[in-house]
Amino acid sequence: RAYGLVVHGDVAGIEGVRRSLSDWLDWMGLIAAGQKAKLDRFIGYYESYAESHEVLDRDEAMQEEVRNVARAVAESVAQLRQGQLSQPDAALASPRPK
Repeated sequence: RAYGLVVHGDVAGIEGVRRSLSDWLDWMGLIAAGQKAKLDRFIGYYESYAESHEVLDRDEAMQEEVRNVARAVAESVAQLRQGQLSQPDAALASPRPK
């Protein structure tokens, strides 16, 4: 399974949240759809929370970055289905099975 990840916020902490979520997904055996599929961005950094949705609606670059995450995931899924993308360690046995 492939994944993409988008984390946004208006104050500090988004990088750590993105790293934690991607580490967790990696640990579960999912395959990241590339570096452009892991996105963290500030929306309205330290601006009014009540207006954050309006700020996001105006941020066309952010919207395009999110579309790129979706495109990367779609391409990864297509490659997985065709057998062109694989998880390199899939055949290795765990020495500590649950």
